[in-house]
Amino acid sequence: MAPFLFTLILKSTVVLGLAGFITALLGRASSAVRHLVWLAGLGAIVLMPAAILLVPEWRPAKTIRLQGGASVPTTIIIDVIAGESSGKLPLLNLASGIYLAGALLLLLRASVAQIRAARLARRSTDYDRLEQVPVRLSREVDVPLVCGLGAPAILLPEQVRDWPRNRLRVVLAHELMHVRRRDTWAMAVAQCACALYWPHPLVWWAAARMRSECERACDDGVLAGGEKASAYAEHLMEIVRGMQQPRPIIQGGITMIRIEELQHRLTTLLNPHASRRSVGPRLAALAACAALVVLVPLAALRAPAQVSGSTMTGVVRDASGATVPRAQVIVSQSGTSRKEFAITNDTGEFSFTPLPDGFYKVEVRKPGFALYEAGEIALKASAPVKVDVVLNIGRIQESMNVSAERVSPVTAANAQQGTVPKRIRVGGNVQASKLSYQEKPLYPADCKAERVEGTVMLTAVISREGVPINLEQVNQLVDARLVKAATDAVRQWRYQPTLLNGEPVEIVSQIQVNFTLTQ
Repeated sequence: MAPFLFTLILKSTVVLGLAGFITALLGRASSAVRHLVWLAGLGAIVLMPAAILLVPEWRPAKTIRLQGGASVPTTIIIDVIAGESSGKLPLLNLASGIYLAGALLLLLRASVAQIRAARLARRSTDYDRLEQVPVRLSREVDVPLVCGLGAPAILLPEQVRDWPRNRLRVVLAHELMHVRRRDTWAMAVAQCACALYWPHPLVWWAAARMRSECERACDDGVLAGGEKASAYAEHLMEIVRGMQQPRPIIQGGITMIRIEELQHRLTTLLNPHASRRSVGPRLAALAACAALVVLVPLAALRAPAQVSGSTMTGVVRDASGATVPRAQVIVSQSGTSRKEFAITNDTGEFSFTPLPDGFYKVEVRKPGFALYEAGEIALKASAPVKVDVVLNIGRIQESMNVSAERVSPVTAANAQQGTVPKRIRVGGNVQASKLSYQEKPLYPADCKAERVEGTVMLTAVISREGVPINLEQVNQLVDARLVKAATDAVRQWRYQPTLLNGEPVEIVSQIQVNFTLTQ
């Protein structure tokens, strides 16, 4: 959930940043055009979550170089087994829960505001009708407003009965512009955007900018109808002076006057060089197409893949031809220390992608079957490889091998002279027998919920004091959360010092942690 939210925040920033850049370029354009740009941007981010889920993803490839290294013969294998999460959906972390709660609360508040505005309209009294739009009087409002999505209505305060006819005419012209432009729907889109992206300050700023441009666009419509700018500005000032004790702004409607925006509106009204151009259907359709052109590729874009290369797939079967589930498949790249792990699914299939080009050795292990090995399998990006594996019946046995390197005469002579090697490589499973304290890795709760399994291969240097140091990750195609869980646990392990001729030495160990879920 958290990565998805981060993706939404990042992509919404790109969209609104582009909208802000365009409006800056359109500084001399009319308020109606700038309002359209902000509406297109906010509408695009409202559709962004659905677009990300529906549009096929596209990932730009990114290639990395792999460092070769010597093989490490000593291996410790740890199995971390957990039951699958009972829930079908991933567990929500605290941040995701807070985000969802905030979004639902704001959506609920917007819905309640629409309901209250509708009730306010029903409690008002009929006054007039313009172009099939009802005009009603209400004692509960101080300034004119438009409310309603399906059938908008114009609400006027009771004191309009005492207004001069010219003032009432320009007010009705302004509110009728809101209805013609369908601004109540535009504000609903802005409210949805603010609810979905409530932690993002840029979204709230964009919604405020769109609201301001909306009012100025309606002012331009009034002036385009022949009203003088100075007379219209005077009417606005008189309406503000007549507000005795302003009530809270009706959230479910579009209020004609907001005190904090009045100065900027008056400045724009009295500017003789300001553009008053309206937006026609063609320009609105062009803006919608432009929003889709930006939305679709951005929704399809995903983070670059960590590596790019070849694909190896295959099926594991037994001698009878039946598929073998839950078998461990290990691929090793020749000339490097890299190994990758996979577990066959319920139909015996496995897949490794992407793998760098090169030669690979394949091993398949399954209790009750003999070890399967195949080497020198060439991989190229242009030719994916499929490996069909047939396991033969093998003997089931338990064994632990303890071995050490033979001390050469030169080494023995050095030991007699007091010269002790600083670091050696010990073969077999000797390190398993020297563990004095082992902290078992914990299966990450979110990985359990998402049914993530995997194998983590680590190399470590065991110091003379028996402390693991220089932990390094060997395989790359594994979930980072599993790597962290394994690494955190192994750092706490303690060993009995390994002695060579009675002196402690450093050794190199390889640790394999298998994270699996029970069926």
